[in-house]
Amino acid sequence: MALQYLLAISLLFCDSNLAADASLETEWTIQRSENGIKVYTRPEPSSQFEAVRAVMILEDVRLSSLVALIADTEACSRLESRCVESETIDEIDQTESIVYRYNNMPFPVRDRDMVLRLKWYQQSDSRSVNLVISNVTGFLPEKKRRVRMPKVNLGWKFVPLPDGSVEVSSEGHIEPGANLPAWLLNQFLVSAPFKTMEAVASIVREPLYRDAELSFIKEVTP
Repeated sequence: MALQYLLAISLLFCDSNLAADASLETEWTIQRSENGIKVYTRPEPSSQFEAVRAVMILEDVRLSSLVALIADTEACSRLESRCVESETIDEIDQTESIVYRYNNMPFPVRDRDMVLRLKWYQQSDSRSVNLVISNVTGFLPEKKRRVRMPKVNLGWKFVPLPDGSVEVSSEGHIEPGANLPAWLLNQFLVSAPFKTMEAVASIVREPLYRDAELSFIKEVTP
């Protein structure tokens, strides 16, 4: 997935930024719309690196299935082609964890790694599920020959729709550090999240995720 999804997206998910309405769409420029997946980009204030947003709608899928897939560190390499190492280093509770991820980058770009805090939220009324991902310090020392990314803010949101389908969206913006040229990262902003969405749509239907039961996630009842 080119520069890998975790190097291609970031953003703290809040309802005002991720509401699927006309006002949001005017803030973004659509770059690709294919197979039910739309990818948008927009300039990020005070940054050389653009933000990206990807959206798709899935039918016959459970919220717990989506959460189980995105939360599974072992699935990282299947969702993001350059993710070669992903492990939970601290599980704070069912909804919050600290994760280490390492991306093997193509030469001559130096490999990147990151220590991330993952926090899940579910709204009691709409049952919408948010995942907020941001980089944290103090958990692991930096490793030789790997660039620790200085700023990572990522997010996923799963919104149940009236017809029983689920809108799946991701957003993000990052600062990769170590003088990575903006043009090099920005050229992958569209292909990376597009491929990740394709992978999510396929993998989430595997029995491991399809049948997942999570106590902190409440499904929408008819």
